[in-house]
Order: sequence, then C-alpha cells, then structure tokens
Amino acid sequence: MSSSKYTERLSVGFTLDQVRRLDEVVRVRARKGQPLSKADVVRDAVEFYFLHQDDLPGSRKAIAKAVEGKIAEVDAKVEHLDTKVTEFIGWLEARIRR
Repeated sequence: MSSSKYTERLSVGFTLDQVRRLDEVVRVRARKGQPLSKADVVRDAVEFYFLHQDDLPGSRKAIAKAVEGKIAEVDAKVEHLDTKVTEFIGWLEARIRR
C-alpha cells in the first residue's frame, strides 16, 4: 500500500500478546503471497471494525439495518394491499352473484 494516501498519523499502544498476534497475521499473509506491514494489517482491522458498526453512518451494518427497515415497510404495505384486493374481489363476487 502506498503511504502517500495516508495523511494522518496515530500512535496506538499494544500488549505483547497483541503484537505477537499481529506478527503472526503478517507472517501468514506473507506466506500466502500478500506481504503487508503491521500498519497495513492494523488499517485493515480498523476498516473491518468500522464496516461492521451499526451505529456508524455509511457502514455496511448501518446500511443493512436501513434496508431491512425499508423491506419491513414494503412488506407491511404489500400485506395491506393484499387485504384490500382480497376484500375488493369478495365485494365483486358478491355483486356478480346478485
């Protein structure tokens, strides 16, 4: 990854165990042909975290939650329309029988 697109710097402390796990992720990815630095892995982890927050506008989870809400609204409207059409058909059939 090019560091020129990263304009902000942040210092973060890690436990020894977190650094060991981070090193292991870097080693595994390097074996798979994806050589990345620790900073790249941390950036990927932060991005993954952001995408899965339902209270963060624009995250996948927030978008999915909004879409689920819209689907529920459409379901309710379709159900209402189905009831109205069924009532109308019943009314028409009753008039035809007369």
